[in-house]
Amino acid sequence: MDLNASVIIEACRAGAEEAARLAPFLDDLDGWDGADCDTGSNGAATMAALEAAMDSLDPRAHLRDALEAAVETIIRRGLGHSGMALGALFEAWAGALGDEHHVTPVVLRRMIAASLSPVASSIEWSDALAEMLGGAVREIQDLGATLPEVEDVFSRFSSQAQIGLVEATNEATGRIDPGGAFVALVLACIDASMRGDAGILQSFTAMLADLAERHSRAPEAAPPPPGRDFTVDIILEGTQEDLDALLARLGGLGARLSYVGRVDLFGMGEWRLHVDTSAPLAAHPTSGQVIRFQVCDARPDAQIGIDELADEGLSHRGVRLLQRRPMRRVERARVIACTSAPGLVEDLARAGAVVFLDLCSGDAAGIVSAATSRTGVTLVATCDEASASLVGTVASVLPSPAPGVPAILRAGSRDDLDVLAVARACAPLFVPQPGGVEAAPTLARMLRDGAHDALASCASAPLPPGGDPEGIAEALAEASRSGGDSWRLLISRDDDGPYTVATVRQLLSTRDASSTIDLETWDGGQSGPSLVAGCAS
Repeated sequence: MDLNASVIIEACRAGAEEAARLAPFLDDLDGWDGADCDTGSNGAATMAALEAAMDSLDPRAHLRDALEAAVETIIRRGLGHSGMALGALFEAWAGALGDEHHVTPVVLRRMIAASLSPVASSIEWSDALAEMLGGAVREIQDLGATLPEVEDVFSRFSSQAQIGLVEATNEATGRIDPGGAFVALVLACIDASMRGDAGILQSFTAMLADLAERHSRAPEAAPPPPGRDFTVDIILEGTQEDLDALLARLGGLGARLSYVGRVDLFGMGEWRLHVDTSAPLAAHPTSGQVIRFQVCDARPDAQIGIDELADEGLSHRGVRLLQRRPMRRVERARVIACTSAPGLVEDLARAGAVVFLDLCSGDAAGIVSAATSRTGVTLVATCDEASASLVGTVASVLPSPAPGVPAILRAGSRDDLDVLAVARACAPLFVPQPGGVEAAPTLARMLRDGAHDALASCASAPLPPGGDPEGIAEALAEASRSGGDSWRLLISRDDDGPYTVATVRQLLSTRDASSTIDLETWDGGQSGPSLVAGCAS
């Protein structure tokens, strides 16, 4: 057959459906090893983005075009280390194809041989993934001078990858590598697409069921290891030198990272980095153009679930994947916080929000990707007109999860302290059970009410430049209109922080000398004026 873009297009369609159905299972595989229980969810979101991106591609296009489109999509909308691993695999394949006009068996073998050697990407392959893909590559290399058809070449590669996944399963603990299972699923979808045989996916599901049956137990999400409290996603445009400078700094932080990229003929590149670190601001690039800087708390939600004593298990394609009682999944409400203040990033993330620092006007895909949730409802708090405009554009095109319920709810926040108030009030909320889109109307009401109450109980005002005491007193009077008994102060990058804090404290003490001053302060580092807010308890 003529191996072209149609193979990847169809594989992404099938992969999106399979990954969505298998997401709870792959999440559980993550939890069996005390990890963060999100590999399946991240894989499903990545495949859904790939399916959408492939809709605009000509099926008759070259295979390389489809792979490059997939890499571009994963840079913008891929999730998790598993998404980055798939992007690196596709980038390696696209690079190996080069300028070849036709994908012959020889060309395909060369493409497969490059699987673990991407040019513009880097992945910390798990031992299971490295052995799985490495063994599959060796299987193709061992063909020697034999030249089977392209379908047979890839089928051998995919089948050997599945064998490698089985062999990499820990005999003592029964741990199945979730990232390896996700990549093996995508390979099986490509194999099924090339051969036009859905039975390949049936066999793959049966293989997973057989592995899971040996050690089926309740998953448990664990906190991140020391030094990796936050997950940071960065999109950087620039030169190789810009990337190298960032990688050197991240290496000095001891961060775990994966990145996927592409470089044009002029040496300009675009890279997506997925970083686990306890120093998110230190991970901010100092050169090149930062398209996205997104931070979230890497800790799991308060609990992964409550045993509902149901016994239906989880089945897919008629195969019973899990014999245990399923866990009811508990998740936090999805809240996105857009801020221009670096000093608020950690506090916003600790509250449970997905944080965008200096949201780029060209990164609508970042909002779309971050808004992915099981309920389909997301609350977004913006700090200025530019971020509000971008979010409004995204909100207008996303489909409603339920009648009368928009996918994106916009809080009425106007500045960074408003964003903080909304995040603290709404990000800790849990999705009402049983969750999913059925909970969307209730969750939307909770988020609307929470954001409204938070903004009603806090009033903020900008401080005058130069630290004029009379101007500061006027700002405090404006911020006190909420009747608040606590205060928040966000110092800008151009302000004299110690002087401003001291002045605010003195002026507050003159308002009520009999009470203790409840004042939270942040070295915000944002451009523009410092901000003060009065908040009611």
